[in-house]
This record gives sequence, structure tokens and C-alpha cells, in this order.
Amino acid sequence: MTTTTKKRSFSKAKSFSAGTLTAEAVRSLLKKHVRGRFAQSSTLRSAKRFVEQRFAGELADSDILHHEGRLVLDELSTGRRPRIGLLIVEGDLVVKGRYEDSLDPESVVVVTGSLRAGDVITTGFLEVHGDLVAQQSILFLDNDACCEVFGDVRAPFVYTQYHAVKVHGGVEAQLVTGDAKHIRSKERHTFIEETDRRVRELLSPKLLKVFADEMFEDEEGEDVDPDEPWIDAIDSQKLAAFVRRGRPALAEAPRGRRRKPASRT
Repeated sequence: MTTTTKKRSFSKAKSFSAGTLTAEAVRSLLKKHVRGRFAQSSTLRSAKRFVEQRFAGELADSDILHHEGRLVLDELSTGRRPRIGLLIVEGDLVVKGRYEDSLDPESVVVVTGSLRAGDVITTGFLEVHGDLVAQQSILFLDNDACCEVFGDVRAPFVYTQYHAVKVHGGVEAQLVTGDAKHIRSKERHTFIEETDRRVRELLSPKLLKVFADEMFEDEEGEDVDPDEPWIDAIDSQKLAAFVRRGRPALAEAPRGRRRKPASRT
């Protein structure tokens, strides 16, 4: 059974709702740990806004959590009850399955170490001082929040749609697609437009089947030969639903031929 964001998952974390985290302590943590100043709606500004609302007795169903040290979870979804409005992890955050933050309700997650997960879906505010790493996919979605990574972003598949992302390190992936202008990195990385035939060749056949009706149309909306290279756009909602099921977005590499065992002499 998968452990989600239940209180026992954060047994060593201080909680505002539980009374183990004071307003003064939260303000001090924000001043100490939130470094990002990226985008018009910065992570720090959003964190301060949420904290003030929470201290005023609003948003009572969203908690503030602070964890010291390495935090390991089976799965993390900030929008599930009990909801997390602000999570600060002093150290690495390791999520064995899917990490997913939210925009409605809005969440702010700050990790002073690296964040590693099976898959990452981020629509809220995310700040990672180390590396952001996923075993399968990283999806940056929606345009009202932002993400800032002070290390590298690494995953087989990276997709961004309208989501402002600043990477101080590099972006390493087999496929990076979506909106090129919304992911900024000091180091150059290869970005492939959704309409490029290579995108279709790299994506999983099971994923292509999920949203084939939307993808393979011409500019007038007419169906085209599925062997033609035209790809209109990736349906981000269907893509996210596919990733939530733990499925890889990329096609599996062909298995190499097994070597025959060496003959004994």
C-alpha cells in the first residue's frame, strides 16, 4: 500500500496546525531558506502571502510543515488532504513514487538539498537548492507559478507548458519539449519542438495512443496520415494523467540481443 501525505509520513516534521511550529519560526525559516527571486510571482512573495493568510486563521485546511534532515516518502501530493500550503525541507527530499505539488490549492515547496522522485509534476511554486531529478518524467505545468532549481534538472523526459522555470545548472534529458521560452538554463540544452517528427518517434506508443486524436491533425483540423510527421500539440492534461499512473512517457529502448554464453574449454 502506498503511503501518501498522511501525518505519519512527516512524523519528524514540525507542523503549524499541530502547534509545534510558531509564526515567528516560520518567518525566520522563510528569511533563512527561500532564495529564489525568479519571475513576477516569486516563490518568496507567494510563501509570505500564504503564511500571513494562515496566521490570520484563513486556509485552515492547509498546513505549514518544516522537516530537518533527509526526508524519504513513498509519494507526495500537496493538494491531497491533509493539504500542505508550505513545506520546507532542510536537506534532501526523496520520493520513491510521484512528487506532485499544486496550484489550486496553491502550494510552496522549498528543498535546501536535492529533490529526487520517480516522476515530478509541478504546477505550484517549487524551489530546489540542489538538483531536481526524476527517474521517468518531469512536467512543469500551468502559468501562474514558477520553479527555480539552483543545480541541474535531470530526467529522461522534461516537458513544460506555460510554466516559468529557471535552472542555474544544466538540463539533461533524452527529450525536452513543450514551450522553449519558459525553461531557462545557463547551460545550453537540446529542445525539440512538439511539431518535430523526432518527438513522436521518442514518445511511448501507449502515450501516443492516448491522445492520438488531438495530436495527428493538420492546421485545418483534418485527420492526416498517421505516418506523416505533423504533430499539432501534446495534450498536457492527458500527459499528466498518464504520468500519474506511473507510466514512462518515452518509448522503451530496444533490447539488445542477448549474448550467447561463452563455451567452456
